[in-house]
Amino acid sequence: MFDCSRYYKYEELKSIVLEWENVYPELASVYSIGKGHRERDLWMLEITSSMGPEADKKPGYFIDANTHPEELAGSTVALYIAWRLLSEYGKDEMITRLLDTRTFYILPRLNPDGAEIVMTTPFYEYIGNGRYLPGDEQVGPGLHYADINGDGVIVDMRIKDKNGEWKVSEKDPRLMIQRKPDEFGGEYYRIMPEGWIEEYDGAEIIIPKPRDGNLNRQYPYGWGPEGEEYGSGDYPLSEPEIEAVVRFHTAHPNIAGAIDYHTNAGIILPPTHIAGKPVPFADRSLFERIGKMGEEATGYPVLSSEESFSWPGMHPRMGTATDYLYGQLGIISCTVELWDIHKEAGIEKDWYFSLLRELSEEDNLKLLRWNDEKLNGEGFMPWTPFEHPQLGPVEIGGWGGGKRLYMFRNPPEGKYLEETCQKNAIFALRYAAVLPQVAIKDLRVTAESENTFKLEAIVVNEGFLPTNLTKRAIDVSAAQPVIVTLESESKIEFIVGQERVNLGNLEGRSEQNVPYSRFFDRGTPAKKVEWVVRVSDPKSCVVKVRAVSQKGGEDEREVSLC
Repeated sequence: MFDCSRYYKYEELKSIVLEWENVYPELASVYSIGKGHRERDLWMLEITSSMGPEADKKPGYFIDANTHPEELAGSTVALYIAWRLLSEYGKDEMITRLLDTRTFYILPRLNPDGAEIVMTTPFYEYIGNGRYLPGDEQVGPGLHYADINGDGVIVDMRIKDKNGEWKVSEKDPRLMIQRKPDEFGGEYYRIMPEGWIEEYDGAEIIIPKPRDGNLNRQYPYGWGPEGEEYGSGDYPLSEPEIEAVVRFHTAHPNIAGAIDYHTNAGIILPPTHIAGKPVPFADRSLFERIGKMGEEATGYPVLSSEESFSWPGMHPRMGTATDYLYGQLGIISCTVELWDIHKEAGIEKDWYFSLLRELSEEDNLKLLRWNDEKLNGEGFMPWTPFEHPQLGPVEIGGWGGGKRLYMFRNPPEGKYLEETCQKNAIFALRYAAVLPQVAIKDLRVTAESENTFKLEAIVVNEGFLPTNLTKRAIDVSAAQPVIVTLESESKIEFIVGQERVNLGNLEGRSEQNVPYSRFFDRGTPAKKVEWVVRVSDPKSCVVKVRAVSQKGGEDEREVSLC
């Protein structure tokens, strides 16, 4: 039994996946695809059954999580999906069908070093992948994050200042609210992170940008240099974690679908623009239909643009996993942002990027009430006087403490995390079911003479998606055609047809969303292949027909000519 109501440190996660390999050897293979900066392994769970073709010849479905170190919920969700697949194979009809026809590649922790730092040290919000350790990630003069009062957490400092931007709410003394633009005569404060000020001159306090590195800006497609995209690194794939993931994708061209788990918004983000241009209509329609399944399962809305997930004036994010998977490889992919504390607290909104959004006093009070009722107040540290060695009297407190990480960024342990796992697993499994699936529907042999035979095979795509997946895959020459071969250990002469036949791409059910329209060209999910062959000894001649699709898997049939 897997406990999906809690979070796991690196050694625990490692033990879990290796144990699953021992318990389910017929389904699970576990291996490292690389190491992080601090030499922790990136553990991959490869899950499929022995039915049908080998693992790399089935349509592949890729799941990764915990790219950003503090976004821990994705790891537990990914582990829960793996456990469901392993424990319910042979019991659940859908899961059995999925593992018989697909291969799941599940990377529950893409950033093992960064996650371990977050889970084992005072909460550093910007720590990247461990290239820079806490205390080293900021350089130069200014305020450096530090646990200056030694209570084991890093929160905020408030300092009385008649020119300050903040004041204490009259409705709850814990809450700091914005001073009005024309307000004077009250008691005001400045607020800044808890820390120590390097080269303090008694006046200016800047906060040096952390050299945190954002692994979700490291992918090769659409990458931008640091001046254009903060945290993008020295060059694409300069960080070992992303280099390992891209290398894995290159080595597994059967991957046809992907989910990238993040946290902090409760939304589903499909690609909306590629290279500054909107996603083609045909692909956008696919994303919307798949996203609808996600919305039904999770309650998360599907965003049709980045505008509601960005601050005003922000350019589209560059070098992300979804841009790479769709833009470069043409793979159907999406980012799922798990958990939305604002929704849980009853805050209505039409935006989803919370980091730089100003909440009203009433909305902040709702967050405090939720914290008091659901976390016993542990997500907020009371303002406590402290004599700062440089600033003099300050108060340290605010959102933080042992539960802050498990309130804003992640669901708290217990029922909230468990519910997050359960509903997202439903979407992940339904998502995997839409992949293309090539099959040989019929194979017939007709004798035309004693040594001459006609063979007919119907090759069909039984999946929802086409074998090329997307229009984008065609545009970037990432779509490989379906190839049908006729083979025999006996010598055969082809009179009609060839040993290797290119069928192009086969549509799935995705294009059959209306009975008929003269305004749109429609592909076909099935094609017939015909051969006429002459053999020297038909009594001993067995021929094998094989249909191969890079994204839609393989199927083969044998028939005797006698």
